[in-house]
Amino acid sequence: MTERIEPGMSFEDALEQKLTQANWSRREFLGRVAAFGAATALTQLLIACGQAGASPTAAPPTPAATETALATPTPEPTPVPTPEKELFVYNWDGYIGDKTVQKFQDKYGIKVTYDLFPDEPTQITKIGKDGGGYDVSYPASTWMPSFIKDGVVRQLDHSLIPNLKNLSAAWQTPGYDPGNAYSVPNYWWTTGYAWDPHRINKDLTSWAALWDPAYKNHMAMLDDPRECFGAAAFRLGLSPNTTDTGELDQILNLLKQQKPLLRLYTQDDIGDLTSGTLWLTHAWSGDWVQMTADKPDTKYVIPSEGAVKGNDVMVVFSGAKHPIAAHLWIDFNLDGDISADNTNAIGYMGPNDAALPKIDDSIKGDPRLNPPPEVLAELVELKYLAPADLDQYTNRWNALKA
Repeated sequence: MTERIEPGMSFEDALEQKLTQANWSRREFLGRVAAFGAATALTQLLIACGQAGASPTAAPPTPAATETALATPTPEPTPVPTPEKELFVYNWDGYIGDKTVQKFQDKYGIKVTYDLFPDEPTQITKIGKDGGGYDVSYPASTWMPSFIKDGVVRQLDHSLIPNLKNLSAAWQTPGYDPGNAYSVPNYWWTTGYAWDPHRINKDLTSWAALWDPAYKNHMAMLDDPRECFGAAAFRLGLSPNTTDTGELDQILNLLKQQKPLLRLYTQDDIGDLTSGTLWLTHAWSGDWVQMTADKPDTKYVIPSEGAVKGNDVMVVFSGAKHPIAAHLWIDFNLDGDISADNTNAIGYMGPNDAALPKIDDSIKGDPRLNPPPEVLAELVELKYLAPADLDQYTNRWNALKA
C-alpha cells in the first residue's frame, strides 16, 4: 500500500518519505529539479510513488495541487560546472602510474598535456607566481605556507573532490595546510640512502657511511639543500629545521668535509646507481624501489641517527585556465584503484585508506617504505622556513657548491 503523508509532517520529512517510496536518491531528485523545475520534479516523484490521481496513465496533478500537498519546494541547487576540455599538468619524471593519464583522458574526454621537471628548483622557477601556464602540479608540502600567502595556489572546492573521503585520518588536516583547504596530500616518503651490495658488502646503518673515505668518488648526495643539510644535521644530533646560525655553520662545515669524497650531487639517483656510476647514494625511499627494477639486490636504510619523512601535494594554481578539469584530476588520483596503481608503479606510499588493500605487499609490508608507528614517530618532517631563514640555507648551499 502507498504510504500517506501524515497531518503536520514537515516538507523535509514528507519528501524523504516519498523519495524512499519511489526508490530515488536525493541527488536524483535535485537533478530533476535542476533540469525540469521544482513543480515538474515533484509531479514526477508522485507518479513514481504511484499515488492515486498521479499514476502513469492518469493526468498528473496540477503544480498548484502538488505544491499545496508538499509545501514550498527546496531551492534549486547550483549546477555542477562543466569541466574544460584541456588540462596542463607539471610533475616529476616517473612519478605516476603508466596508464593513469590515459585512463583519465578516456573517462572524461579531457586532453592532458603532461610535462616533466627534473628537480625542485626547475619546478619552482617555472611555476612562478600563478602556475606558469599549468593547472596542476606536485610541490613539496613545505612550500604550502608561502604558496598560500603569496596567492600562488587557489582554494580548493571540496564539493568537486568527493574522494577526499579516502584520505586516512592522519592526513585530513596536516599542519602545513589545515583541512587541506589548498592542497591534497599525494605521496609520502623517508629519506635515507641506497647502495649496491655487490660493491659494498655490508649492512650499513648510519649516516656516517656517506662520509666514509673508502667510498670516495663512488658516492652522491641528493642535489637538494634541505635534504643534504638534514642528513648532516642528524649526524650532528641537530634538528634538520634549525635556523640557528652557529648550528648551520656546523652543518656546512660537515658538508664541506664530505664534498671531496663525492662524485656528484645527483639529480638522478636512480639512474646514477643502476648504471654503476655510484655505489652508494643519498636517496628517497620510492627511488630505491625503482632502482630495484634494474638491480633487485639494491639495499636501502633509514639511518639510525634519525631521518626525514616528507610528502608532496597536488595543487590547483591561481592562474589555472582549467580549474574544473584540475579538480577532476585530483579527485581521479584519489580514487582507491588509481592511487594504488600509482603507488605500485613508483614505490611511494600514499595517504589513501581506500588504496591500502590494493597496494602490493612488497611495498606496504616493507618497513623501509611503510615504517611501523614507533619508527614513524621518530622521523622528522622538514618545516616551512621564512624567507630570511631559507636564505641562510640557500647562501650556505651556494657556497658549498661553488
